Amino acid sequence: MSVISGCCVSAHDTASTWLMSTLSHSSFLISLISTVASLPFFLFTLPAGALADMTDRRRLLCLMSVWLGCVACGLALLAGLNLLHPYLILLSVFLIGVGFSFYAPAWSALVPEVVSKEHLASAITLGGLQLNIAGIIGPAIGG
Repeated sequence: MSVISGCCVSAHDTASTWLMSTLSHSSFLISLISTVASLPFFLFTLPAGALADMTDRRRLLCLMSVWLGCVACGLALLAGLNLLHPYLILLSVFLIGVGFSFYAPAWSALVPEVVSKEHLASAITLGGLQLNIAGIIGPAIGG
């Protein structure tokens, strides 16, 4: 499931950059996508980690999955209605970043609860591998 999610994120990043370049020829707006995507991790990762420690992690993961799905559906709806604007793309990239900045700490904290101690090192290695796989396949799908 993490590989699919990671591929979707990478595909979204690629598609957002391409869409921004078709809607606006401003190199500033195109480069701003990376900033807007990273900003939520800078702003929310520490509070999200604290929230993941204080609440039910599974419930937080489900809530963030719904959040991410709603943002993606909203973006698809706007695209289908030809209502996309560069600032709406930036907003959607930011909102998806917010979702993942809350998702990541909860997921990382949940892995040791799900995997036995003897398999934990392998699970962590597999998590790193899935990031590399997603970084390869996702942009190809997004393109």
